[in-house]
Amino acid sequence: MKKVSKKTKFLAVVLGSLLISSTAFAQSSVVTYQLDNSAVKRATAGQFSTDSDKVKAKDIFDLERSFFSAGYLGQAAGGAINGGGNNTETARLAANGVQGAFGVALPGGMYLGFAAAYNLMDRANYTTDKDGNISAPNNNKWTVNSTGDFILAFRINEMVALHYNLKIGSPDYPTVTYKIDHTVDKDTQTDYKTYTHNAYWNHEIAAAIKFGEHKLTVPISVDIYANNVKTKGKQNNVDVNYAEYGNNQGLADYVALNLNPEFFLSLPMGPMTGINMGVNFGVGLNNNVGQNGKQGNTEYKATQKALRMNVGVWASFPMEWSLGNDQVSLAMEPQINLDFDVNEFGKAEQTINGTAQPVADYGRDNFAFSPSIELPIGTLWRPVEWYELRFGTALILDADITLTQAKQADEANNTKTTGYETYSGIAGFFGMGFIVGEDFNIDLYAEAQQLNFFTMGFGGQLTYRFN
Repeated sequence: MKKVSKKTKFLAVVLGSLLISSTAFAQSSVVTYQLDNSAVKRATAGQFSTDSDKVKAKDIFDLERSFFSAGYLGQAAGGAINGGGNNTETARLAANGVQGAFGVALPGGMYLGFAAAYNLMDRANYTTDKDGNISAPNNNKWTVNSTGDFILAFRINEMVALHYNLKIGSPDYPTVTYKIDHTVDKDTQTDYKTYTHNAYWNHEIAAAIKFGEHKLTVPISVDIYANNVKTKGKQNNVDVNYAEYGNNQGLADYVALNLNPEFFLSLPMGPMTGINMGVNFGVGLNNNVGQNGKQGNTEYKATQKALRMNVGVWASFPMEWSLGNDQVSLAMEPQINLDFDVNEFGKAEQTINGTAQPVADYGRDNFAFSPSIELPIGTLWRPVEWYELRFGTALILDADITLTQAKQADEANNTKTTGYETYSGIAGFFGMGFIVGEDFNIDLYAEAQQLNFFTMGFGGQLTYRFN
């Protein structure tokens, strides 16, 4: 292996910095990003830094040295390939933002790590005339489109670790997270604000236990979906304070509790290093539905009973090969996912000033079965000790089978709708790394969704290890 000169180190740092800076303004899409901790990404060269990837309860056991890492995450909008199971989406929806992470080695085998990814995209657009009136379409006082992912992990000892993870924004809510519009018309004594919520928050706490080479991780999380428009103020000199909540299907206003245990069984068999397996279970209830609140002297109240439940199982099989005196490495991780979703939406009822209104929606039952197979294959070539190339591909086959029963007042009039769709996709990945000794890494990557050049994304990250 060749040794690295000081000049080479300097050029590597400058080149990496320039490439990262040049891509930082190349994308403008606004969709969510989640911190990548995916074995699929690592197997297909889509990773940024192995250290920042490991800031998670189940992987923080592998961190020994303190480090700092920062980079840019860019990815164009396009047809993403979405896997299931343990959220190992091979090519996510559009992402555009910055990522940073650090880890601190503590005495007694303890370790503290923090990582964050954030996509800042807020705006405002409003016009006020000389009398102070504001009207649509230029009446937006503030719109928050930012998404983020923050994780704090702590290794208590060589056997036990914890993490807390907060996600803001999801692929279900890719446009508006929070918006305030202000309407003023002094001639009609109108002055009110509307608050639009299309928001998602996920709070997760996880505990991991390592015994030998085996690992058990138990994450518990709460999903909070907000889908409503609230109006408060005066409309034509009438006091208003009401909300319109999302309907009882699709994107609604609800809370869900999730349990997602996973287990890594170290079972070396030839190139296979072990088996990852997990169970996903979630149950949720709609918070609100329809119109609630007051418009002048009229009071609205809507109620509904709606249960959501999903169950899924998954398994993956990581494999590794080393060729050419460790200069070439091959990796793949086939994954199988089986997901079941059951949504039982009850009858929605509305009252106005305490008087029940005719029922317009008697509810519906939805059942969905979504099996998928994910096959990532990647290779790494390190011709010299300070440089490596990583490239790979990933294939996903997916199917959605749905059954929906719409309820009526007379059960004999209930209708059933059955749907069946299949999907397939392939993505390509390319990455390169500059390794300066054992302390400094530059990781650059590109990925193409559906192997489409026009949906190609770019990114890069710098990592420095110390002590």
